[in-house]
Amino acid sequence: MGTIHTLRGFKLAPKADVDWCEVRVDLLPRPPEPELLNGVKKPLILTVRRGDEGGGLALAEEVRAELYHEYLPLVDAVDIEARSLSALEGVVAAAKISGKLVVVSFHDFEGMPSSRRLRRIEKGARDDGADIVKVAAVTTGPRDVAVLLDFLDGAEGAASAMGMGELGRASRLLLAKAGSALNYGWLDKPQVPGQWQAEEFAALLRQA
Repeated sequence: MGTIHTLRGFKLAPKADVDWCEVRVDLLPRPPEPELLNGVKKPLILTVRRGDEGGGLALAEEVRAELYHEYLPLVDAVDIEARSLSALEGVVAAAKISGKLVVVSFHDFEGMPSSRRLRRIEKGARDDGADIVKVAAVTTGPRDVAVLLDFLDGAEGAASAMGMGELGRASRLLLAKAGSALNYGWLDKPQVPGQWQAEEFAALLRQA
């Protein structure tokens, strides 16, 4: 998965050795023209991240909803935070009607939640229509990585897990091989600590 969060990313994406691309509308300098999305020529996940979970803009939920609805016909999936499901339930409903995948995500930039909390988050996300539940949290030691492995192992459906911080890069390789459904890398420049360059990541996964 290659993340497009700069305008240059749209130029790199068509030739990149990745299966999917994520378009981070909240990090782009301006909402992209439809031609840019169509030019990627790969399945797309649309993300308009809220500010307190790593979003680049402090957008009101109403504005985020408008952006999701605007770009929904051009993408294959949407990524919505677990804590935004109530506010963006209309987006989830529209995605389901349109046959798009719904990724429900949770991010913790301060530490690693307990396995019990992650299981509660997953259950709520599944109940609200998640096709894939995605968790990203800080990995500073083996126990943190073990929590994410346990999350994947006990998931009730497709799930994605990734580490950030000191063990971010190492944990992402391990979690991808352990069955993480979505595995992200950068196309233009790193966006969060612990990310691999997307094509380097893909090559390592093929070798491992």
